[in-house]
Amino acid sequence: MTARAPVGDISASIARVIQRIESVDESIGSFTDVLADRALREAGALDVNPNPNQPLRGVAVGVKELFDVEGADNSYGSEVRRDLVGTTDAAAVSALRRAGAVIVGNTRSHEFGWGITTQHATRGSTRNPVNLDRVPGGSSGGSAAAVAAGLVPLALGTDTGGSIRIPAAFCGVIGLKTTIGLLPREGIVPLAPSFDTVGFLARETAVLRAALLAFGVVSTSAISQTFSFAVADSLCPYPTSPQRAEALRDVGEALVGLGARRVEVDLPDGRDIYEAFVPYQMAEAFHTHNVVLGTFPSQAELYGADVRARLERASKVTPSEYREARDAGEALTQQFDRALASVDFVVNLVGCTGPSSVARPEEVECAGRTMALRDAIMPSTVAQNVAGLPSVTIPVGLDEDGMPIGVQLTGARSSESTLVDLAGVLEAQGIVRVTSAG
Repeated sequence: MTARAPVGDISASIARVIQRIESVDESIGSFTDVLADRALREAGALDVNPNPNQPLRGVAVGVKELFDVEGADNSYGSEVRRDLVGTTDAAAVSALRRAGAVIVGNTRSHEFGWGITTQHATRGSTRNPVNLDRVPGGSSGGSAAAVAAGLVPLALGTDTGGSIRIPAAFCGVIGLKTTIGLLPREGIVPLAPSFDTVGFLARETAVLRAALLAFGVVSTSAISQTFSFAVADSLCPYPTSPQRAEALRDVGEALVGLGARRVEVDLPDGRDIYEAFVPYQMAEAFHTHNVVLGTFPSQAELYGADVRARLERASKVTPSEYREARDAGEALTQQFDRALASVDFVVNLVGCTGPSSVARPEEVECAGRTMALRDAIMPSTVAQNVAGLPSVTIPVGLDEDGMPIGVQLTGARSSESTLVDLAGVLEAQGIVRVTSAG
């Protein structure tokens, strides 16, 4: 299939998208700003100016609110920046427009991208379309929910410690985190620059291929019948349910069925990576808010309670703690590089449990006890950020609560097209099971 809308039908298609957002999204809260008038004008221009070389021609796209979008809300999900409006497009947004995409609005982010629930006490929250009583994950929760609800086929996100892959897993869609530095970050508010990456959420791998092509990433890979993979159980260090174990087993068996060879590799415990990641990220995030934005602590009272608490904790990270965390991160990166020198892909679960409830968003039951959602999920996702590696998350089955299960495939740097192609093969086999549009 193609990701492009037929010439002449774009205006009607975008009108239907906007109508669906207006009729459906009130209960989900995935969009913070719908740019209906501009989207319809741009759709009309595409209709009268055919250009077959635009890979995303007529595709409706939601953009995470951490990206600058001209004429759109520019608050980055925070009261700190209430009523600000974007004056230019972020570089990634401009690239999507050049590729023929129609930006229909901003999708909700966890405040400043620092959280994995996409909940806010005063600015509104996003709910999971699979179960409105559950969180969608974050920080790209609005993007994942918009795609899962069938509001848009593609959404732009960012990923610093799992912010694309976690909501992709929780909402049952496909999420692609790209190699750090592959896609432009100009015009995006930073969280922790050593880890921040741009990526996408979609319902189909064909749309992801078109999105990569919009940035000049051409699919040249053909999945080899002799490729190898490793299952990184250590990245999900807590006991999991039978359903999650079965999902991981299904992916492994499907890869073997394609002719792949399973190899055992030595990878660190996800908790050790997470322990190194936290002070590393915190130090950089504090610098962003204290120096780059200049809003903390001078406007501390305007931050949401959770982000404010993280910034207060981050302010206490010492230079020596930051250096130690950075050194640990470099050692872990080398260990991951050694593993990927012996296998083509690493496979692991995204999180040891499913999403938390909207009523108690910050905690979840995992391994027979109550723990912080971040502690239960992020040990399985931060390794790819620390090592700067690309990863695609695919939905594979449902857990005991009927919520989607995400499995991620990680490859060497700049292997995005191969990862998407591999996900496409699994999609064709029925292993990838995206949530129903609702």
